[in-house]
Amino acid sequence: MIYRICEDTPTEWHGEYYLKCVHSLNSLSQIDFLMHCNVLKKMPDGRLKIKVFGYRWSHSIGKKIRYVDSFRIVSANKFQVED
Repeated sequence: MIYRICEDTPTEWHGEYYLKCVHSLNSLSQIDFLMHCNVLKKMPDGRLKIKVFGYRWSHSIGKKIRYVDSFRIVSANKFQVED
């Protein structure tokens, strides 16, 4: 599977994790992309509290706190990001 990712790396990103996301264009097509994120805490119900950077794959400006299922977080070591 091919993922899109923002070329700019956020300055606050620790370089450990990505958030897997999907943008659905219609019922037949979608765009899979990764967003830079830092894991802040594991919640009692199994979800993760994360700080996610940027907007989709287009830019890395801004940050938000989100609660997501743990299967959506992947290690940055699993992906080969070309410079």
